[in-house]
Amino acid sequence: MKYITDPHIPYNYERTSYTVEKLCKKYCGIIREDKRGKSEKGRNIYVLKLGHGKRKILFVGAVHGREYVTSAFLFRSLELYAHTLEYKNIFEEYTFYVVPVANPDSVEISLCFDEPFCKGEGFSHYSNKDNARGVNLNANFPFEWESVPKERHPGKGAASERETRFLINLCEKNKFEKMLSLHCRGGCIYWRDRGNGEIKGDFALADKIARGCNFYLCGETENAEDYSGGFENWFRHRFKKPALCIELVSVENAPFDLCCSEFEKYTDWQNTKNLFLRAI
Repeated sequence: MKYITDPHIPYNYERTSYTVEKLCKKYCGIIREDKRGKSEKGRNIYVLKLGHGKRKILFVGAVHGREYVTSAFLFRSLELYAHTLEYKNIFEEYTFYVVPVANPDSVEISLCFDEPFCKGEGFSHYSNKDNARGVNLNANFPFEWESVPKERHPGKGAASERETRFLINLCEKNKFEKMLSLHCRGGCIYWRDRGNGEIKGDFALADKIARGCNFYLCGETENAEDYSGGFENWFRHRFKKPALCIELVSVENAPFDLCCSEFEKYTDWQNTKNLFLRAI
């Protein structure tokens, strides 16, 4: 099989746009584009749908720009599942919604040295996590936002950023059964926080994915400063449904560029490629 997607080359904005178009064309009727969002710099935030079922699951990548390997993972996963006919029955029951790049401005800052509107103390293009306005999206959601330490760059107010508001609206519209937000380093799953407590089905989902994809299962996140303003934490609070933060790469301090160039090694692809199936 000749893939359109190539996870070994990072997905900057131009390549992301090209890949979305080509996937929808090649797998017409299987992969479709949903309504787009816009970043603070006006770049598209693409949403792709795989399957036609009434049960909906959301996967989100590149909430932080430097973690662009998660976009490569989601694009390759989309094409793998779309091409494999044995998953046809799953697509009749489920629709996988995929946001490969939730923070396109941040990815451009990290990959292409695009200039943000503002730079915080210690700013580095290579290690940038924030959007163009210097806000960490994973500290900007309206869940105990007042507890977010300023050094986490939470923004001027909860949901102050266009990217955050788009993800909120996407979730409000679709009422997903569960949400998985992919991040880069740790090789682990964060699945429960003290602020929300137990969510029905949260351990079963996290444990199933951890066992099937070779991730370490973390304990409950106890300190509000660590979970306040987080995407998955807001999702649990708003919908009372499971939401996971998955740290895809297990190698501590793995160089962000090598995570793509040596994709199979750093993502443990032979195990993690089952993620979509383990999530159902």
